[in-house]
Amino acid sequence: MIIVTNPDLSWISGRLSSDDLHVLDRVNIQVSSQRSITLTHLLASWKAHVEKLEADLSLSSSDRSAWGVHDLIAALIIRDSIQDGMGALDAALGSRIEKLLSKIDKLFISFTEPDALLRLEKVDGRPRGECGWWWKRIPVAGPAREEAILYSGLN
Repeated sequence: MIIVTNPDLSWISGRLSSDDLHVLDRVNIQVSSQRSITLTHLLASWKAHVEKLEADLSLSSSDRSAWGVHDLIAALIIRDSIQDGMGALDAALGSRIEKLLSKIDKLFISFTEPDALLRLEKVDGRPRGECGWWWKRIPVAGPAREEAILYSGLN
């Protein structure tokens, strides 16, 4: 998973109080056996991933700067981690974070479409229980979409 190491937090800090930010920085989500990430950094990483994936829509698969399906899956895992971290917040802060999160989610929705075949789950290959809505969407164009179709074996 790619995590933004020096995230631009201005979009968060301009919308939340310093107390809110302090709470977010204390919520650590275990992303691997040896690493945890703060909810603040996960939010910034989700935003950065969504923006990069949108920017790549018009790129060809041969463009070395383009992200593919595994980068998209990393973004979805980040979104899963955010959802997990939301449970650690009180209702008031959770509501404020949901408002921020909904802006990023709406951007993601704007360049993806429903994927009834669940190609991304198939490519990811890990057993899942109930998954978030974000796993059920695929970009409308671009290398990540092309690879999802290719690697899933589902046209």
